Amino acid sequence: MLQSPPLNPLELLNPVRWQLLRSIDEVVPGRRIAGRAVTDFPDELFADHFPSFPVTPGVLLVELGAQLGGALVQASVWQERGRLVFPVLAMIREAKFRSFVPPHAELQIAAELVSLREDAALVKARLSRGGERRATMELALAFDPEGGAAGGDPRALAAHVRSELDRLGSPWRPPEG
Repeated sequence: MLQSPPLNPLELLNPVRWQLLRSIDEVVPGRRIAGRAVTDFPDELFADHFPSFPVTPGVLLVELGAQLGGALVQASVWQERGRLVFPVLAMIREAKFRSFVPPHAELQIAAELVSLREDAALVKARLSRGGERRATMELALAFDPEGGAAGGDPRALAAHVRSELDRLGSPWRPPEG
């Protein structure tokens, strides 16, 4: 009997393109940020997670918190130092998944800045659905304090950041130049 090859998990996420946030609704640099997302990932992602009981994988919930927290770190560093940095998730200090998140669920996400160092920041993020807390996390984000792009083209990354902030309708954007 001929069997089809196993699915490549990266192919399942390809349509997601890692643009997981839908909007950024509030930004207070140095303090907090709020936004929204929808767990509208491909149905194939949920087929085995779990059969007949689809649940959004926790790693994607953490990524939502990291993306929103990263935008807060960018705004905070810009306000404090006048540099556009590119934060990346460096450590999950704590993550609690309090209630299942089904496919196609609209989530409210909020993050607050706990601390900001020269090359890293600590943020706390909370994901809610319909006013009910679904996940909380404390995430460390690292960045080049000089605003470098870890081998990437800083201008291309800055253009990407501005484009993403425009797509998300963010009330905060770094000035051009």
